[in-house]
Amino acid sequence: MKRIYLIVLVLSLFHAFPLLAQDAVQLVIRDGIEGGMKSKIENTSTALLSEINSAFKQNRSLNTAQLNMTQQAREGLAALWENVHFYCDDSEVVQSCLNASGGYQVRQIPLMLRPDDNSATADDEYQEGVINFDRNGTITRFNLTIGTNIYQNVMKRGQTVQEVERRQQILSYVEHFRTAYNEKDLPFLDRIFSDDALIITGTVTKVKKTDGSGITYNKVSYKKQGKQEYLSRLKTSFAANKYINVRFDDVKVVKHPTKEGFYGVTVHQLYSNSSGYSDDGYLFLLWDFRDSNNVQIHVRTWQPRFVAMPNYPKKIYLQPVTLK
Repeated sequence: MKRIYLIVLVLSLFHAFPLLAQDAVQLVIRDGIEGGMKSKIENTSTALLSEINSAFKQNRSLNTAQLNMTQQAREGLAALWENVHFYCDDSEVVQSCLNASGGYQVRQIPLMLRPDDNSATADDEYQEGVINFDRNGTITRFNLTIGTNIYQNVMKRGQTVQEVERRQQILSYVEHFRTAYNEKDLPFLDRIFSDDALIITGTVTKVKKTDGSGITYNKVSYKKQGKQEYLSRLKTSFAANKYINVRFDDVKVVKHPTKEGFYGVTVHQLYSNSSGYSDDGYLFLLWDFRDSNNVQIHVRTWQPRFVAMPNYPKKIYLQPVTLK
């Protein structure tokens, strides 16, 4: 009887170990940093990704209280998790560690996103994540990223060390800006838009032709808004939707020819929400990086993908923006 009990116990443990192993993720840094800081970032990243996988599998909240993260990083990740659950599909992730402004980055972390936890049978969506660290190896931010090839294309256009660092800073802010919509982070969006920001939004609706053919076409409605009106509408949208999914790709960065610290960033945006609305278009963002502690967006405009050049109705116009 005792022998049978031992066999049952061994078999139960044998089946349990693969389940635990599936939760564990080992992050290995192949280059970019050495010594004790390398080990610290590896261990911190491993603990975070393993906790993400465990929480996803158990369909629970993240428990990051004991992880080496800032409080702001914990709150941002918790807000993202509230909007969309995800997991790392690889048991071992091998990546480089990049020196970033004020710290380090580990990019290209493979993630599978499941915006609606009631749709377990649906195909999960592949995206990538980036973990940001300060100089002490503490996690300061977890963002969803732009594609690797897009990141590299933007970075390789930097002609000087200073310009490369600035482009890296710009892309970090762009990724934070994108993730803020997934997190429904109104305080960050309030800080990043200047008080006099010019914002043009667009809404795409399906309209049926009146000729009886049953054919529909996309109708775009534009609206020019100030910062507070835009944020008020965002607050309503965030409250009405269980999840918001924003993706950026095809990023282009252009330095202002005469005004130091100003950059125009154009991104291809894919937007969808739990109410069933989606659109596909291009955002133009005018960023002001003169004060690294108070980065601002002065202009945010949107155009649909199928319009090659800006073609706003007459009542929508780009008012002059004074760059002081």
